Amino acid sequence: MNPLGKRITVAVLCMSACAAPLFLGGCGLSNVTKQISQGSQKPQQNDVELFNKYIKAIGDFNSRSLTFSYANTPDMEDLKSGKHLTSFSSPDFKRLEEALQEAKNAGVPYDDMNEPLDKVLAVLHDIVPVADELDAYYDAKTYTTDNYAKEQQLGPKYVQLYEQFYAVYPALDDIIHKHNTERQKEHLKEMKDAGQKNGAAVQEVHLRLTDIIDGLESNKPIDANAVNQELQAISDLANTINKSEYDSTKRSLHQTIGAIRTFMSNQDDKNYENMISQYNDFISDMNNLDIHGLDK
Repeated sequence: MNPLGKRITVAVLCMSACAAPLFLGGCGLSNVTKQISQGSQKPQQNDVELFNKYIKAIGDFNSRSLTFSYANTPDMEDLKSGKHLTSFSSPDFKRLEEALQEAKNAGVPYDDMNEPLDKVLAVLHDIVPVADELDAYYDAKTYTTDNYAKEQQLGPKYVQLYEQFYAVYPALDDIIHKHNTERQKEHLKEMKDAGQKNGAAVQEVHLRLTDIIDGLESNKPIDANAVNQELQAISDLANTINKSEYDSTKRSLHQTIGAIRTFMSNQDDKNYENMISQYNDFISDMNNLDIHGLDK
């Protein structure tokens, strides 16, 4: 299961949800200039677009890491144990670095993001060239002529930086997820106040499902009866939304619910990764849904 024991919702070796969402849905939230989080932090007017850059960077990285964990994880473990490789696969650290740096250049919407963001970027600055060099080394099959000399030089360095990265990355993932959840709760309130019954129901379904995923990723004891009751309530709420535009998202929701139940009955790595993958598909459908159009 999630090797980090924490949300990396979509964690490398298991990234999942953390993937969480860029689902700051469609329109809306343009008036989120009031306080949403603790302290006196106030989002600026272009804040939604800016914050979505971070959500997309984290979400894409988490999702790809989950998809390719079958290759990334064994290579990392083999290097750590001193076993020789003939090919190399790693999480896409370079793409993450570029996306986060681009987002940072545009601004940082919350003060409490600065420290974890800087720590992640610092490790990425070091690990990207090492990963690139190892990738080129194995692609060129240079290990056949240097008797794995470069692997012995760079392998331990990569392992050390890899572990440093996953020591600091969860904090950034968590703080972005926290602020995103705050924003989406505010969005839910706005839709309820505006009488957008279907949109509010869709948002509530998403938030309640995300809360379950967060709980299952927390490594705390699972109250299966309570979770199953909540899943049924979520399903019942989703079934009140009779809009064809929501059909695809509703199917993803029910598939995620099924995957959650399967995981609870047998908590192994395969079922965990399938649960997270299904949840990520649901989030993808949410991001493609015009939530405000459901009440037109």
